[in-house]
Amino acid sequence: MTHHPIPEKALDDRLGYVGTAGSGKTYNAGSGVERLLHRKSRVIIPDPLGVWYGLRLAPNGKDRGFDVVIFGGPHGDLPLTENAGALIGETAAGMAESCILDLSQLGTKAAERRFMLAFLTALYKHATGEPVHVVFDEADMWAPQKLLDRDGDAARLLGMMETLVRRGRVKGFIPWLITQRPAVLSKDVLSQIDGLVAFKLTSSQDRDAIGNWVEGQADKGQWAQIWKELPTLDRGQGVIWLPARGILKTAQFPKKATFDSSATPRRGQKVKAGAKLKALNLGKLKERLAAVEEQTKANDPVKLKADVVKLQGEISRLQRQAGGIDLRAVEAAEKRGFDQAKKKLENASRRALIKAKREALTTVANELAKFASVIGQAIKNFDDEDRFLAIEFAPSLPAPAVPRSAPSVPPRSPSRARLHTPRADSFAPDRPLGAERKPLAALAAVHPAGMTEAQWAVAAGLKRTGGTWSTYVSRLRMAGRIAREGEIYFATDQALQDLGGQVQQLPPPGPALVEFWAGKINGVRPMLQRLQETYPAFVDRATLAADINLAAGGGTFGTYLSRLRTPGLIEEQGQELRLSPNLMGGA
Repeated sequence: MTHHPIPEKALDDRLGYVGTAGSGKTYNAGSGVERLLHRKSRVIIPDPLGVWYGLRLAPNGKDRGFDVVIFGGPHGDLPLTENAGALIGETAAGMAESCILDLSQLGTKAAERRFMLAFLTALYKHATGEPVHVVFDEADMWAPQKLLDRDGDAARLLGMMETLVRRGRVKGFIPWLITQRPAVLSKDVLSQIDGLVAFKLTSSQDRDAIGNWVEGQADKGQWAQIWKELPTLDRGQGVIWLPARGILKTAQFPKKATFDSSATPRRGQKVKAGAKLKALNLGKLKERLAAVEEQTKANDPVKLKADVVKLQGEISRLQRQAGGIDLRAVEAAEKRGFDQAKKKLENASRRALIKAKREALTTVANELAKFASVIGQAIKNFDDEDRFLAIEFAPSLPAPAVPRSAPSVPPRSPSRARLHTPRADSFAPDRPLGAERKPLAALAAVHPAGMTEAQWAVAAGLKRTGGTWSTYVSRLRMAGRIAREGEIYFATDQALQDLGGQVQQLPPPGPALVEFWAGKINGVRPMLQRLQETYPAFVDRATLAADINLAAGGGTFGTYLSRLRTPGLIEEQGQELRLSPNLMGGA
């Protein structure tokens, strides 16, 4: 083949091809792909513009080029739809042939993202470990620097791209990134490349975007000179920067050995009609694709559910035919039954409402009676000034009974006695528990140990910042059901007696306890499960985010971390974190 400025060994590096439209970046990346195909390397090319089919043709657009399978598009050997991403991803992972994914006819950006997310997820999951180059044309479409939807497919696709580019080497993936706008390509993705091939770049923002990567490899004087030269490069002329191989040079790239299907038509130029591709022998590949599709359908819960409903309908139809049932009579009976059930439900709801209101009024009356009793006693003692000043306008409470493992709570010094304002929610130790039973049971579940207030609120399923939570804590403290030492709350012996056998103990430290907290905190289950798998090792934030298909800088990832940080379920060391040893029972 014609001499090429990129050495053979560097073709197995993670490369970035950047340049303005028409500068030759896709054309010359194609010449690199030709060299890969010539040496029988496997290549997968997601093609959103439908311009890579030229690899199948000789330069004249008629004779045969390389045997590359094309999914989708006007030149496709096999079909491609927006819902076939997982199916084609699993197939591509196990096929020996190179392939092009022509996405140009999917119609919308959202459809392209849905396909690519499912495709890359399946490709990564089913990777065989054999080397395969994945050439991302218009890479900024799949890994944008700015996300408008931080919780949708775009964010998950960015996370998958970060995983494949950053950690794909162990699975055999060798990514190449092609973009005309490096400024809008995710810096977390761009920073992972091993070498850069820069063609003409006129925008200062795009030149600055690659500046951080470049300045880490060479002195500022070299970069300043190249920064000035990039806007003046001719078509097909590029700066090749391969730091690990000691290469920094400007070179002219040779012509491709296959058809130039990405060329921009010039004014007045007559476009060649109908470059027709010769069919490949795809028998075995079609069989594999059909087998994967059949397996996917067989395991599809939506289809299984639909099949069950269909069978149930068929059984009902056959039963009606066999018994000669009058369908109008059945419908009338169903209506009568429904009307009767509805009437009973309405009556029951009315009775329940009356009962609840009666109980609420009774509670209020009892509280007012207690308050009146205290006021009456105070009036009787009004003639004794010292006794009147010492009296408390709340029922006196015994010192809380504290479990063995909790330090004793010292009694209040008489010198600190003061006049209390009566509280509507004060109640005596012998008063039956009401709605506060739920948070008390959550705290009693760890007896004789205790919990921080944040852990306690999460375990009880209540908002710590809400007024309801403050009311419950105040009532339980005044009634002697809880004790506090420092930042830790404990359930007292009196609380355990009140709850009787209704306390469900927390699981011991380990997977069962992790699952308990996963069920209590919304959205964090994947994060907890991944941290459990890696425990006791610490994991950096970026790796954890990639493992659960979230962006490390996204709002969703930060929210989930905050939800685990508040009750103390994770430990953090700089950018690394792991599960708390208290959760796993280890050091």
